[in-house]
Amino acid sequence: GYPGVMANDDVSLSIAAGEVHALLGENGAGKSTLVKMIYGLVKPDAGRMKMFGKPYDPTDPHAARTAGVGMVFQHFSLFDALTV
Repeated sequence: GYPGVMANDDVSLSIAAGEVHALLGENGAGKSTLVKMIYGLVKPDAGRMKMFGKPYDPTDPHAARTAGVGMVFQHFSLFDALTV
């Protein structure tokens, strides 16, 4: 967790195959924390995730990708800015 800050509480999200969703909210609402948990970058303190009815608990981004979960980062942090 984040000391003094509730990052998420009582979250429920269901996504069916082929659906596209937008996750919206004000700054500090916990959007980034939620997707980082789904992607294996942050370990939840409590609760559970399921994928196709089975437990889903990625230990790292590689495990998430292996399970078919990808993430497009808001900020291009994968490489430095390049010239054209």
